Amino acid sequence: MASSYSPQTRQDRITEQWVAFAPSRSSRPKQTIPDSDTPSPTEDPPVEGCPFCPGHEEMLPSVIWEMSQEQSPGWTTRVVPNKYAALASDRDAGGQSGQLYRTRPSQGRQEVLIDTPHHHRSLAQLSVAEVDAVLATYLQRYHNVRTANNDLIPILFRNHGARAGASIAHPHSQLIAPDFHPPLIEREEQAARARHADLGDCPYCVMIEKELDAEARLVWTSDRFVVFVPFAAEVPYEMWILPREHEPEFGRLTEERRTGLAQVLRTVLRRLHRSLADPDYNFFVRTALDYTSDAPHLHWSLRIRPRTTMQAGYEVGAGQRINPSIPERDAAVLRRTD
Repeated sequence: MASSYSPQTRQDRITEQWVAFAPSRSSRPKQTIPDSDTPSPTEDPPVEGCPFCPGHEEMLPSVIWEMSQEQSPGWTTRVVPNKYAALASDRDAGGQSGQLYRTRPSQGRQEVLIDTPHHHRSLAQLSVAEVDAVLATYLQRYHNVRTANNDLIPILFRNHGARAGASIAHPHSQLIAPDFHPPLIEREEQAARARHADLGDCPYCVMIEKELDAEARLVWTSDRFVVFVPFAAEVPYEMWILPREHEPEFGRLTEERRTGLAQVLRTVLRRLHRSLADPDYNFFVRTALDYTSDAPHLHWSLRIRPRTTMQAGYEVGAGQRINPSIPERDAAVLRRTD
């Protein structure tokens, strides 16, 4: 059946990203529940060669921190140094500057957050309590970096699947904290400030209101969180999770709200898992660059981007994404997947 959606180009006025939508490129998605969605076995023995599995501690450089539990193996999440870090913890050389090129030391922190002792259980297959433990670990490491060195900007993210950049299959997340403001985040904050001047209100709060009113792009809602496919989604099935309450800083998430976020995150990841047969994806936390920010134009979010498409020549050369789907259709599929 022909698509009822016409090609169009949309702009997100906060990210300032223009995206071309070509919904006729893809047929209507089919819901698929893969065999891997069946409950995981209670026994999940260590996988040979996996450094993140219990019993393989000799393969780790060290253990920085872990969340303990009474039952074997004695931990539910664990944090280790990134063995192949791109950032050095100390400056050991000066930079160089010329008319065209310049260098600077790559300083910062990198950590690997092991989500679970179970090698074969993805985040979508964990319990709410286990996802809550992952989020509690995020916050513990986030605060640790922020309070230890105010110059470092911690970025929390997760790569699921080889196409998303995961080189180890065992479920894990990462923290990378460079000592500079990442340009993409800085540009979004500047654009959000400009939109606040236009609207007289937080542009993200206005976005939440509009998505709740329109309903077409909503995926899931609770009394504290809203999940939707953004108006100018760069990839099919992209989702943003935002708190309903205005809050610029992820680190102020209370225990009660963190548990609510765990429920939301598990729900939408399970829907993505079932709808697209466990696709590769990235997700990341977007929060204010300023740890003490009370900015009226900023609002933290957790953003999920499936890796179901690849950038081709036009996208790489022109810097404009082409989304072969349309947000309203993607949201409809995710809404009816339970």
